Amino acid sequence: MLHEDQHPLRHLGYRLVVLTGELRGRDIEVTSDAITIGKSRSCDVVLPDDSVSRVHAEIRREGDAYRVVDKGSTNGSFIDNARVSDAFLKPGDVLGIGKVQMRFLPRDARAELLPSEADRFGDVIGRSLAMRKIFGVLERVASTDVTILLEGETGTGKDLIARAVHQMSPRREGPFVVVDCGAVAPNLIESELFGHEKGAFTGAHQRRQGAFELADKGTVFLDEIGELPKDLQPKLLRVLETRRLRRVGGTDEVDFDIRVIAATHRQLREQVEAGEFREDLYFRLAVVAPTIPPLRERREDIPLLIEHFSRRLPPGMWKPPDPEAMARLVGYDWPGNVRELRNVVERSAYLSPTGVIDLITTGKKPQGSSEQVDFDPTLTFREQKERAVELFEEAYLAWLMQRAEGNISRAAREADMDRKYLHKLLRRYGIDAKQWSRGGRTDDD
Repeated sequence: MLHEDQHPLRHLGYRLVVLTGELRGRDIEVTSDAITIGKSRSCDVVLPDDSVSRVHAEIRREGDAYRVVDKGSTNGSFIDNARVSDAFLKPGDVLGIGKVQMRFLPRDARAELLPSEADRFGDVIGRSLAMRKIFGVLERVASTDVTILLEGETGTGKDLIARAVHQMSPRREGPFVVVDCGAVAPNLIESELFGHEKGAFTGAHQRRQGAFELADKGTVFLDEIGELPKDLQPKLLRVLETRRLRRVGGTDEVDFDIRVIAATHRQLREQVEAGEFREDLYFRLAVVAPTIPPLRERREDIPLLIEHFSRRLPPGMWKPPDPEAMARLVGYDWPGNVRELRNVVERSAYLSPTGVIDLITTGKKPQGSSEQVDFDPTLTFREQKERAVELFEEAYLAWLMQRAEGNISRAAREADMDRKYLHKLLRRYGIDAKQWSRGGRTDDD
Protein backbone atom coordinates (compact mmCIF):
# COMPACT_ATOMS: atom_id res chain seq x y z
CA MET A 1 0.00 0.00 0.00
CA LEU A 2 1.40 3.40 -0.97
CA HIS A 3 1.21 6.36 1.36
CA GLU A 4 2.22 9.75 -0.02
CA ASP A 5 4.74 11.55 2.17
CA GLN A 6 3.37 14.90 3.25
CA HIS A 7 6.63 15.87 4.99
CA PRO A 8 9.33 15.92 2.26
CA LEU A 9 12.98 15.80 3.29
CA ARG A 10 14.03 18.25 0.54
CA HIS A 11 16.94 16.20 -0.83
CA LEU A 12 18.88 16.66 2.41
CA GLY A 13 19.04 12.94 3.05
CA TYR A 14 17.96 11.21 6.22
CA ARG A 15 19.08 9.28 9.27
CA LEU A 16 18.29 5.75 10.40
CA VAL A 17 18.53 5.45 14.18
CA VAL A 18 18.71 1.76 15.14
CA LEU A 19 16.34 1.11 18.07
CA THR A 20 16.76 -2.66 18.59
CA GLY A 21 19.21 -5.44 17.91
CA GLU A 22 22.98 -5.74 17.97
CA LEU A 23 23.49 -2.25 16.50
CA ARG A 24 21.10 -0.56 18.93
CA GLY A 25 22.03 3.12 19.28
CA ARG A 26 23.80 3.33 15.89
CA ASP A 27 22.95 6.50 13.95
CA ILE A 28 23.29 5.90 10.19
CA GLU A 29 23.38 8.99 7.99
CA VAL A 30 22.23 8.53 4.39
CA THR A 31 22.66 10.97 1.50
CA SER A 32 22.47 8.51 -1.42
CA ASP A 33 19.40 8.39 -3.66
CA ALA A 34 19.10 4.63 -3.15
CA ILE A 35 20.43 2.15 -0.58
CA THR A 36 19.95 -1.55 0.10
CA ILE A 37 19.49 -2.97 3.60
CA GLY A 38 20.20 -6.54 4.58
CA LYS A 39 22.50 -9.05 6.22
CA SER A 40 24.83 -9.37 3.22
CA ARG A 41 28.04 -7.37 3.31
CA SER A 42 27.21 -6.22 -0.21
CA CYS A 43 24.35 -4.09 1.19
CA ASP A 44 24.79 -0.39 1.91
CA VAL A 45 23.36 -0.84 5.42
CA VAL A 46 24.36 -4.16 6.99
CA LEU A 47 22.19 -5.49 9.85
CA PRO A 48 23.73 -8.59 11.49
CA ASP A 49 20.50 -10.18 12.70
CA ASP A 50 19.02 -13.64 12.03
CA SER A 51 15.62 -12.11 11.21
CA VAL A 52 17.10 -10.02 8.38
CA SER A 53 17.37 -11.46 4.87
CA ARG A 54 20.57 -11.15 2.82
CA VAL A 55 19.09 -8.34 0.71
CA HIS A 56 16.03 -7.42 2.72
CA ALA A 57 14.78 -4.05 1.47
CA GLU A 58 15.64 -0.97 -0.55
CA ILE A 59 15.06 2.72 0.22
CA ARG A 60 15.14 5.09 -2.73
CA ARG A 61 14.41 8.75 -3.25
CA GLU A 62 11.55 9.75 -5.52
CA GLY A 63 11.36 13.53 -5.85
CA ASP A 64 11.12 14.91 -2.32
CA ALA A 65 9.91 11.60 -0.87
CA TYR A 66 11.57 8.35 0.16
CA ARG A 67 10.16 4.93 -0.66
CA VAL A 68 10.88 1.58 0.96
CA VAL A 69 10.50 -1.58 -1.13
CA ASP A 70 10.70 -5.06 0.38
CA LYS A 71 12.93 -7.33 -1.70
CA GLY A 72 11.06 -10.56 -1.04
CA SER A 73 12.38 -10.93 2.50
CA THR A 74 11.53 -13.92 4.69
CA ASN A 75 10.39 -12.00 7.78
CA GLY A 76 8.97 -8.90 6.15
CA SER A 77 9.38 -5.12 6.24
CA PHE A 78 7.20 -2.94 8.45
CA ILE A 79 6.25 0.68 9.00
CA ASP A 80 4.96 1.29 12.53
CA ASN A 81 4.19 -2.45 12.93
CA ALA A 82 2.18 -2.64 9.65
CA ARG A 83 3.74 -5.02 7.12
CA VAL A 84 4.45 -3.33 3.79
CA SER A 85 5.87 -4.38 0.46
CA ASP A 86 6.06 -0.93 -1.14
CA ALA A 87 5.36 2.27 0.82
CA PHE A 88 6.48 5.85 1.34
CA LEU A 89 8.29 6.79 4.55
CA LYS A 90 7.65 9.96 6.50
CA PRO A 91 9.84 11.51 9.22
CA GLY A 92 9.36 9.79 12.55
CA ASP A 93 8.23 6.44 11.12
CA VAL A 94 9.60 3.27 12.72
CA LEU A 95 10.92 1.05 9.93
CA GLY A 96 11.04 -2.65 10.80
CA ILE A 97 13.53 -4.83 8.93
CA GLY A 98 12.66 -8.26 10.25
CA LYS A 99 12.91 -7.78 14.02
CA VAL A 100 15.29 -4.82 13.78
CA GLN A 101 13.56 -1.48 14.25
CA MET A 102 14.94 1.84 13.00
CA ARG A 103 13.62 5.38 13.27
CA PHE A 104 13.49 7.26 9.95
CA LEU A 105 14.44 10.92 10.57
CA PRO A 106 15.62 14.00 8.68
CA ARG A 107 19.38 14.54 8.92
CA ASP A 108 18.95 17.69 10.99
CA ALA A 109 16.53 16.16 13.50
CA ARG A 110 17.59 16.24 17.12
CA ALA A 111 18.81 13.03 18.69
CA GLU A 112 16.17 11.14 20.66
CA LEU A 113 16.37 8.94 23.71
CA LEU A 114 16.54 5.27 22.79
CA PRO A 115 13.74 2.97 23.93
CA SER A 116 14.49 0.89 26.98
CA GLU A 117 15.55 -2.72 26.43
CA ALA A 118 13.43 -3.71 29.43
CA ASP A 119 9.80 -4.79 29.16
CA ARG A 120 8.83 -3.36 32.54
CA PHE A 121 9.39 -0.31 34.70
CA GLY A 122 8.63 -1.19 38.29
CA ASP A 123 5.19 -2.82 38.21
CA VAL A 124 4.36 -1.35 34.79
CA ILE A 125 4.51 -3.94 31.99
CA GLY A 126 5.05 -3.28 28.28
CA ARG A 127 7.02 -4.84 25.45
CA SER A 128 5.70 -2.51 22.74
CA LEU A 129 7.92 0.20 21.30
CA ALA A 130 5.49 2.85 22.60
CA MET A 131 5.95 1.70 26.20
CA ARG A 132 9.67 1.05 25.92
CA LYS A 133 10.09 4.63 24.74
CA ILE A 134 8.30 5.78 27.91
CA PHE A 135 10.51 3.47 29.99
CA GLY A 136 13.61 4.90 28.29
CA VAL A 137 12.65 8.43 29.38
CA LEU A 138 11.75 7.38 32.91
CA GLU A 139 14.97 5.43 33.37
CA ARG A 140 16.91 8.60 32.56
CA VAL A 141 15.04 10.87 34.97
CA ALA A 142 14.06 8.57 37.87
CA SER A 143 17.33 9.16 39.71
CA THR A 144 16.99 12.95 39.50
CA ASP A 145 14.65 15.41 41.21
CA VAL A 146 13.15 16.69 37.95
CA THR A 147 9.40 17.37 38.05
CA ILE A 148 7.35 14.96 35.92
CA LEU A 149 3.89 15.43 34.40
CA LEU A 150 2.25 12.15 33.36
CA GLU A 151 -0.52 12.56 30.81
CA GLY A 152 -2.78 9.82 29.51
CA GLU A 153 -6.26 8.35 29.64
CA THR A 154 -7.82 6.93 32.77
CA GLY A 155 -6.55 3.46 33.60
CA THR A 156 -3.24 3.66 31.71
CA GLY A 157 -1.14 3.20 34.86
CA LYS A 158 -0.04 6.74 35.76
CA ASP A 159 -0.25 5.98 39.50
CA LEU A 160 1.92 2.86 39.11
CA ILE A 161 4.46 4.81 37.07
CA ALA A 162 4.66 7.55 39.70
CA ARG A 163 5.26 4.94 42.43
CA ALA A 164 7.90 3.22 40.31
CA VAL A 165 9.74 6.52 39.74
CA HIS A 166 9.74 7.09 43.51
CA GLN A 167 11.03 3.58 44.20
CA MET A 168 13.87 4.03 41.69
CA SER A 169 14.90 7.43 43.04
CA PRO A 170 17.26 8.38 45.89
CA ARG A 171 14.10 9.34 47.81
CA ARG A 172 12.83 5.74 47.93
CA GLU A 173 13.26 5.62 51.74
CA GLY A 174 11.12 8.75 52.12
CA PRO A 175 7.31 9.03 52.05
CA PHE A 176 5.18 8.77 48.91
CA VAL A 177 2.13 10.98 49.49
CA VAL A 178 -0.82 11.04 47.07
CA VAL A 179 -3.22 13.97 46.68
CA ASP A 180 -6.15 13.40 44.33
CA CYS A 181 -6.95 16.96 43.28
CA GLY A 182 -10.28 15.89 41.81
CA ALA A 183 -11.52 14.06 44.90
CA VAL A 184 -10.94 16.78 47.52
CA ALA A 185 -13.56 19.49 48.04
CA PRO A 186 -12.38 22.79 46.47
CA ASN A 187 -12.55 24.60 49.82
CA LEU A 188 -10.30 21.98 51.44
CA ILE A 189 -7.67 21.37 48.76
CA GLU A 190 -5.35 24.16 49.99
CA SER A 191 -5.36 22.66 53.48
CA GLU A 192 -4.81 19.18 52.00
CA LEU A 193 -1.69 20.42 50.20
CA PHE A 194 -0.22 22.94 52.63
CA GLY A 195 -1.84 22.14 56.00
CA HIS A 196 -3.63 24.52 58.38
CA GLU A 197 -3.32 26.09 61.79
CA LYS A 198 -5.74 25.53 64.65
CA GLY A 199 -8.81 27.72 64.20
CA ALA A 200 -8.05 28.53 60.54
CA PHE A 201 -11.62 27.61 59.61
CA THR A 202 -14.65 25.85 61.05
CA GLY A 203 -13.62 22.35 62.07
CA ALA A 204 -9.89 23.12 62.29
CA HIS A 205 -9.56 22.01 65.91
CA GLN A 206 -5.81 21.51 65.76
CA ARG A 207 -2.78 22.20 63.60
CA ARG A 208 -2.49 19.80 60.66
CA GLN A 209 0.40 19.21 58.30
CA GLY A 210 -0.39 19.08 54.60
CA ALA A 211 0.93 16.71 51.94
CA PHE A 212 3.99 18.84 51.16
CA GLU A 213 5.19 18.69 54.77
CA LEU A 214 4.25 15.04 55.25
CA ALA A 215 6.25 14.11 52.14
CA ASP A 216 9.44 15.86 53.27
CA LYS A 217 12.49 14.01 51.86
CA GLY A 218 10.09 12.02 49.68
CA THR A 219 7.67 12.45 46.77
CA VAL A 220 4.27 14.13 46.38
CA PHE A 221 2.05 12.71 43.65
CA LEU A 222 -0.54 15.27 42.51
CA ASP A 223 -3.09 13.10 40.75
CA GLU A 224 -5.59 14.78 38.38
CA ILE A 225 -3.77 18.10 38.59
CA GLY A 226 -6.07 19.41 35.84
CA GLU A 227 -8.88 19.55 38.42
CA LEU A 228 -6.99 22.00 40.66
CA PRO A 229 -9.12 25.14 41.22
CA LYS A 230 -7.79 28.08 39.26
CA ASP A 231 -7.55 30.37 42.29
CA LEU A 232 -5.17 27.90 43.94
CA GLN A 233 -2.90 27.50 40.91
CA PRO A 234 -0.78 30.64 41.56
CA LYS A 235 -0.28 29.55 45.18
CA LEU A 236 0.94 26.13 44.08
CA LEU A 237 3.27 27.75 41.55
CA ARG A 238 4.76 30.02 44.21
CA VAL A 239 5.28 27.10 46.60
CA LEU A 240 6.97 25.03 43.87
CA GLU A 241 9.25 27.93 42.95
CA THR A 242 10.28 28.93 46.49
CA ARG A 243 10.10 25.51 48.19
CA ARG A 244 8.47 27.28 51.13
CA LEU A 245 4.82 27.16 52.21
CA ARG A 246 2.49 28.88 54.61
CA ARG A 247 -0.22 26.81 56.28
CA VAL A 248 -3.82 28.03 55.94
CA GLY A 249 -4.39 30.54 58.74
CA GLY A 250 -0.67 30.73 59.53
CA THR A 251 1.99 33.44 59.21
CA ASP A 252 5.22 31.44 59.45
CA GLU A 253 6.83 29.96 56.36
CA VAL A 254 7.89 26.31 56.41
CA ASP A 255 10.69 24.81 54.31
CA PHE A 256 10.24 21.42 52.68
CA ASP A 257 12.26 19.07 50.47
CA ILE A 258 10.18 17.02 48.05
CA ARG A 259 9.99 15.78 44.50
CA VAL A 260 6.74 16.49 42.62
CA ILE A 261 5.10 14.14 40.13
CA ALA A 262 1.76 15.22 38.65
CA ALA A 263 -0.73 13.37 36.48
CA THR A 264 -3.85 14.14 34.50
CA HIS A 265 -6.20 12.43 32.07
CA ARG A 266 -6.92 15.80 30.47
CA GLN A 267 -5.03 17.58 27.68
CA LEU A 268 -3.43 20.24 29.87
CA ARG A 269 -2.01 22.13 26.91
CA GLU A 270 -5.54 22.57 25.56
CA GLN A 271 -6.70 23.75 28.98
CA VAL A 272 -3.90 26.33 28.96
CA GLU A 273 -4.99 27.60 25.54
CA ALA A 274 -8.60 27.77 26.76
CA GLY A 275 -7.55 29.79 29.81
CA GLU A 276 -8.55 27.02 32.22
CA PHE A 277 -5.03 26.27 33.49
CA ARG A 278 -2.15 28.65 34.14
CA GLU A 279 0.55 28.49 31.50
CA ASP A 280 3.38 29.24 33.96
CA LEU A 281 2.25 26.42 36.26
CA TYR A 282 1.97 24.05 33.29
CA PHE A 283 5.57 24.71 32.26
CA ARG A 284 6.73 24.36 35.87
CA LEU A 285 5.12 20.91 36.08
CA ALA A 286 5.84 19.67 32.54
CA VAL A 287 9.65 19.64 32.75
CA VAL A 288 9.43 16.01 31.60
CA ALA A 289 5.98 15.19 30.25
CA PRO A 290 5.55 11.67 28.82
CA THR A 291 2.10 10.74 27.51
CA ILE A 292 1.19 7.17 28.47
CA PRO A 293 -0.41 5.50 25.43
CA PRO A 294 -3.86 3.92 25.74
CA LEU A 295 -4.04 0.14 25.52
CA ARG A 296 -5.67 0.25 22.07
CA GLU A 297 -2.46 1.85 20.75
CA ARG A 298 -0.24 -0.93 22.11
CA ARG A 299 -2.31 -4.03 21.47
CA GLU A 300 0.82 -6.19 21.23
CA ASP A 301 1.14 -5.79 25.02
CA ILE A 302 -2.28 -7.35 25.74
CA PRO A 303 -1.15 -11.04 25.79
CA LEU A 304 1.77 -10.11 28.05
CA LEU A 305 -0.52 -8.21 30.44
CA ILE A 306 -3.06 -11.05 30.51
CA GLU A 307 -0.35 -13.49 31.54
CA HIS A 308 0.97 -11.04 34.14
CA PHE A 309 -2.45 -10.52 35.76
CA SER A 310 -3.29 -14.23 35.53
CA ARG A 311 -0.19 -15.22 37.49
CA ARG A 312 -1.52 -13.23 40.43
CA LEU A 313 -4.59 -15.48 40.69
CA PRO A 314 -4.68 -18.66 42.80
CA PRO A 315 -3.27 -21.71 40.95
CA GLY A 316 -5.79 -23.63 38.88
CA MET A 317 -8.36 -20.79 38.79
CA TRP A 318 -7.70 -19.64 35.25
CA LYS A 319 -6.98 -20.95 31.79
CA PRO A 320 -5.27 -18.98 29.02
CA PRO A 321 -7.47 -17.67 26.21
CA ASP A 322 -7.84 -19.88 23.16
CA PRO A 323 -6.93 -18.22 19.81
CA GLU A 324 -10.52 -17.04 19.21
CA ALA A 325 -10.82 -15.51 22.68
CA MET A 326 -7.38 -13.91 22.37
CA ALA A 327 -8.43 -12.34 19.06
CA ARG A 328 -11.46 -10.81 20.80
CA LEU A 329 -9.30 -9.52 23.65
CA VAL A 330 -6.68 -8.01 21.35
CA GLY A 331 -9.33 -6.51 19.05
CA TYR A 332 -11.32 -4.86 21.85
CA ASP A 333 -10.68 -1.11 22.31
CA TRP A 334 -10.43 -1.19 26.15
CA PRO A 335 -11.93 2.21 27.09
CA GLY A 336 -10.87 1.52 30.68
CA ASN A 337 -7.35 0.63 29.48
CA VAL A 338 -5.08 -1.60 31.61
CA ARG A 339 -7.32 -1.30 34.65
CA GLU A 340 -10.25 -2.70 32.66
CA LEU A 341 -8.11 -5.56 31.29
CA ARG A 342 -7.00 -6.51 34.82
CA ASN A 343 -10.61 -6.64 35.97
CA VAL A 344 -11.66 -8.75 32.97
CA VAL A 345 -8.92 -11.27 33.80
CA GLU A 346 -10.01 -11.49 37.43
CA ARG A 347 -13.71 -11.60 36.57
CA SER A 348 -13.18 -14.38 34.03
CA ALA A 349 -11.35 -16.47 36.59
CA TYR A 350 -14.19 -16.23 39.10
CA LEU A 351 -17.24 -16.17 36.83
CA SER A 352 -16.37 -18.07 33.66
CA PRO A 353 -17.65 -21.67 33.89
CA THR A 354 -14.40 -22.94 32.37
CA GLY A 355 -12.04 -20.38 33.85
CA VAL A 356 -10.98 -19.30 30.36
CA ILE A 357 -10.16 -15.59 30.17
CA ASP A 358 -12.50 -13.81 27.77
CA LEU A 359 -14.66 -10.72 27.42
CA ILE A 360 -17.49 -11.92 29.65
CA THR A 361 -20.16 -9.52 30.93
CA THR A 362 -22.40 -9.89 33.93
CA GLY A 363 -24.89 -7.04 33.62
CA LYS A 364 -28.55 -8.13 33.90
CA LYS A 365 -31.64 -5.99 33.76
CA PRO A 366 -33.65 -6.01 36.99
CA GLN A 367 -37.18 -7.39 36.81
CA GLY A 368 -39.70 -4.84 35.67
CA SER A 369 -37.00 -2.54 34.30
CA SER A 370 -36.96 -1.55 30.65
CA GLU A 371 -33.69 0.40 30.82
CA GLN A 372 -30.48 0.06 32.76
CA VAL A 373 -27.39 2.17 33.17
CA ASP A 374 -24.32 0.05 32.47
CA PHE A 375 -21.41 0.82 34.79
CA ASP A 376 -17.78 -0.11 34.26
CA PRO A 377 -16.40 -1.92 37.33
CA THR A 378 -12.89 -0.76 36.45
CA LEU A 379 -13.67 2.94 37.04
CA THR A 380 -14.03 4.97 40.24
CA PHE A 381 -17.13 6.97 41.15
CA ARG A 382 -15.56 10.18 39.84
CA GLU A 383 -14.49 8.52 36.59
CA GLN A 384 -17.96 6.96 36.11
CA LYS A 385 -19.50 10.39 36.70
CA GLU A 386 -17.16 12.05 34.18
CA ARG A 387 -18.02 9.46 31.55
CA ALA A 388 -21.75 9.91 32.19
CA VAL A 389 -21.40 13.70 31.88
CA GLU A 390 -19.50 13.31 28.61
CA LEU A 391 -22.17 10.98 27.19
CA PHE A 392 -24.87 13.46 28.23
CA GLU A 393 -23.02 16.44 26.77
CA GLU A 394 -22.44 14.73 23.42
CA ALA A 395 -26.07 13.61 23.12
CA TYR A 396 -27.41 17.00 24.26
CA LEU A 397 -25.23 18.93 21.81
CA ALA A 398 -26.37 16.79 18.87
CA TRP A 399 -30.02 17.29 19.92
CA LEU A 400 -29.49 21.03 20.43
CA MET A 401 -27.83 21.58 17.06
CA GLN A 402 -30.48 19.56 15.24
CA ARG A 403 -33.19 21.63 16.96
CA ALA A 404 -31.38 24.88 16.01
CA GLU A 405 -30.86 23.65 12.44
CA GLY A 406 -27.11 24.07 12.82
CA ASN A 407 -27.29 27.75 13.82
CA ILE A 408 -24.75 28.08 16.66
CA SER A 409 -25.93 31.52 17.81
CA ARG A 410 -29.52 30.33 18.05
CA ALA A 411 -28.45 27.15 19.84
CA ALA A 412 -26.41 29.17 22.35
CA ARG A 413 -29.41 31.40 23.10
CA GLU A 414 -31.75 28.44 23.56
CA ALA A 415 -29.29 26.72 25.87
CA ASP A 416 -28.46 29.98 27.69
CA MET A 417 -24.81 29.27 26.93
CA ASP A 418 -21.90 31.46 25.87
CA ARG A 419 -21.41 31.05 22.11
CA LYS A 420 -17.62 30.67 22.42
CA TYR A 421 -18.11 27.94 25.00
CA LEU A 422 -20.58 26.16 22.71
CA HIS A 423 -18.01 26.31 19.90
CA LYS A 424 -15.46 24.77 22.26
CA LEU A 425 -17.81 21.91 23.24
CA LEU A 426 -18.65 21.17 19.61
CA ARG A 427 -14.93 20.93 18.79
CA ARG A 428 -14.32 18.71 21.82
CA TYR A 429 -16.89 16.15 20.66
CA GLY A 430 -16.16 16.50 16.95
CA ILE A 431 -19.69 17.69 16.15
CA ASP A 432 -20.04 19.58 12.85
CA ALA A 433 -22.99 21.97 13.01
CA LYS A 434 -23.11 22.17 9.21
CA GLN A 435 -24.75 18.76 8.96
CA TRP A 436 -27.99 20.28 10.30
CA SER A 437 -27.68 23.75 8.71
CA ARG A 438 -29.50 25.09 5.70
CA GLY A 439 -27.21 26.38 3.00
CA GLY A 440 -24.12 25.47 5.00
CA ARG A 441 -24.40 28.43 7.40
CA THR A 442 -23.92 28.00 11.13
CA ASP A 443 -24.16 31.62 12.38
CA ASP A 444 -26.88 33.52 10.49
CA ASP A 445 -27.98 36.06 13.12
